[in-house]
Amino acid sequence: MSRKSAASSSGTDERQGPREEDWLAAARAMLIETGIASVEIKALAARLGVTRGGFYWRFRDRQDLLDQLLKHWANRNTRPFLLAAERAGTPKERYLRLVRLWLAEKDFDPALDTAVRQWAVTDEAVAAQMREADEARIAAFARIFEAAGEDSLDAMVRARIVYFHQVGYYALGLKETPEDRRKLAPVYNRLLTRFFDD
Repeated sequence: MSRKSAASSSGTDERQGPREEDWLAAARAMLIETGIASVEIKALAARLGVTRGGFYWRFRDRQDLLDQLLKHWANRNTRPFLLAAERAGTPKERYLRLVRLWLAEKDFDPALDTAVRQWAVTDEAVAAQMREADEARIAAFARIFEAAGEDSLDAMVRARIVYFHQVGYYALGLKETPEDRRKLAPVYNRLLTRFFDD
């Protein structure tokens, strides 16, 4: 359906309806709540209280929306992670910066990450993007451990241990208060790295 025909069939000017970011926010919420199969144009329009016609002023089709949703995930989760890892500081400071990013859940959305990981199970193109993100995040940790003096193999394995630990935490859906997580963080830091052995 063209944008023009969408507007004319509804009898209203759909350009005045929800903005692109509103549709994306609704899609993100539905992805997290009920999975990728539920992210359909009709359901999104109902959630936003509008007709489907307005969708086509913002996106070409459902795939366009899903592509934008994946870009949002990359910008929301992977980009801040890599920027935090590469900012100046000692290896310990850089490591703790990533721990704080995970704990705060402000510049990294674990619910969105988990939802995209579940989406990847049924979509190979999404799985490829998820693998790329995982590899980039692990490599960021590995560079921190190498900067701390570990050889490349040990740095990579330690990076995997740290990263897989956190992904497992999200996958298991552990329910802990922010206070409990902050209390346990130093123990995890000590056991997962050599930065805290002294």
